[in-house]
Amino acid sequence: MKLLNALRVVISIVLFCAIAKTTYSICTQSAVLQHHKYDEANLNHMKYGIFNVNAWKEKMAAIVVSEIEEFQIDPRNKSDLSSHVQGQLSALIEKLDQQIKENNKNSTKGWIKQKLINTFVDIDDIKKNVPEYAETIVQEMTDKDSQKKLKQVIKERVRKYLDETFEPQDMSEVNSIIKHSGQTTKEGASEFLAKTVQPTVNELFRLTWILLGLSALLFICSGVFKRIPTAHFLLCSATLMLLLYAGVTCPMIDMVAKIANFNFMLFGHKVEFTNQIVYFQSKSILDVFWVLMDDPAVPMKLVGVLMILFSVVFPVIKIITSFLYYFNVARSQERSIVRFFVLKSGKWSMTDVQVVAILMAYIGFNGMVSTQFDIIRATIPQFELISNNDTTLQIGFYIFLAYVLLAMLLSMVIERKDTSVKGT
Repeated sequence: MKLLNALRVVISIVLFCAIAKTTYSICTQSAVLQHHKYDEANLNHMKYGIFNVNAWKEKMAAIVVSEIEEFQIDPRNKSDLSSHVQGQLSALIEKLDQQIKENNKNSTKGWIKQKLINTFVDIDDIKKNVPEYAETIVQEMTDKDSQKKLKQVIKERVRKYLDETFEPQDMSEVNSIIKHSGQTTKEGASEFLAKTVQPTVNELFRLTWILLGLSALLFICSGVFKRIPTAHFLLCSATLMLLLYAGVTCPMIDMVAKIANFNFMLFGHKVEFTNQIVYFQSKSILDVFWVLMDDPAVPMKLVGVLMILFSVVFPVIKIITSFLYYFNVARSQERSIVRFFVLKSGKWSMTDVQVVAILMAYIGFNGMVSTQFDIIRATIPQFELISNNDTTLQIGFYIFLAYVLLAMLLSMVIERKDTSVKGT
């Protein structure tokens, strides 16, 4: 029997070491992942895309340049072009003749010049050759080399006009993200982060399930369904501390609202914006606490204090007093405050309420985002809008939930021990 108990202790110690190592890996990787997620969200935020004049300018420039490149003078419009050129040349000749007469009528020298022009120049003869002139011009315009030069001139002019349409914008944040990712372009940085984030998320969830499985095995091996021995009690209490730490420091929920695809047709070309982040937050309990404490409003600070009180302070005090109660340090079992935290505080700790609140926030945000995007689709049917709500519960939620359940189980064991002692 002693050998079996010693073996259980050894197995429990090994399990605890694995739990400690896994917790450390989860917390360190989670901090890096959270930073990458914010970088990815900021890089793809709609203020740098669909709500940015410069982004629209680039797309409009591409459409106009494409239209210029596709323009060709074919036989079907060659005659119309020739007629148009003839009309312009005739009007130009008439205007030039009138301008010369106007300039020459106010002086003797001008009168002499006009007489000579009238004698040697016949405007009607010039007009008779307009079709020939027009044909020569059209022929030159339809030449491939000439068209290429003309298109180049037009494209340069278009680019010049578009360059003058510029919205000053602080891009320091984007440039910093690009630099830290080791890339040279925004697209490259976005692709790099996308390839980095998802595998890390998968790895963290894998480690989380391992952590929860190891914790459950430790409690089972410790005999929580019977009277728990001292060594096992210490290991279970230490495990709860690790779960609590990971649960309050790792993100519990990612709230993400984004426009996966927004497009419409303009001049036969698709104008498209993809992966436009509308809103993103990834917060742990401690992150939310500091946000609330930084808020100048007193009610917000009060909410922050209550949240940290029930989610961190109460659980820590409960674990400490459980230790004191179990070993009856300084006759702790007779102290009402210790007995309250060990045997009765479960009714007041509100950890179960916090878990429910997170679930409600998750469900509520999902519904709110979906409803708002449905309204946009109904209001602007000519635009194709594909929304994507990636709001998900994160590892912090599951770890904190595991802490709540295991803490309740350990309290039941201690209460059972207290009852049995009184019975004897």
